[in-house]
Amino acid sequence: MQKVMTFFYYFAYGSNLLGDRIRYKQKGAEYDCNGKLDNFRLEFANYSERWQGALATVIEENGKEVWGCVWKMPNEYSDSLDKQEKGYHRLMVPVQTPHGTIICRTYQYSDLQADSMRPSPHYKLVILEGAKEHKLPEYYIQKLESIEDNGFKGSVDVDIPLLAKLNTKTEM
Repeated sequence: MQKVMTFFYYFAYGSNLLGDRIRYKQKGAEYDCNGKLDNFRLEFANYSERWQGALATVIEENGKEVWGCVWKMPNEYSDSLDKQEKGYHRLMVPVQTPHGTIICRTYQYSDLQADSMRPSPHYKLVILEGAKEHKLPEYYIQKLESIEDNGFKGSVDVDIPLLAKLNTKTEM
């Protein structure tokens, strides 16, 4: 008798590192462990109206690595996660974890020719706090801290507690 999995593994390296962010839309997400995606680098590309800056993506590059979280996602959240990751396509990738290699779904920005740009301070903060929340390696957190943001001031279209102070309306 073959066992049917009722969940899939999802490797988050961007805003979905933060528990409050992933559970904002994906209520069934359950943190499993941290992991490392070898031979990819973190990049920021294109422009998001929601985030008022560039979006995180992964680009293949030998010798590089991207750290993130492995989440167990109930199968019923598959379409919802695809919808949240609009503009991205699914990749199945081998993620190195303390439990061995886990094949995970992750998402890559679909326009591989998109210009590199800077993320908003809001987006960078969500990624950085998610990395700290899950205790990613200190050198990787320092690498995230060194990313230059685009200096945007104002409100983004993501309502999570972490962003309350940054989501201020600016006077025109």
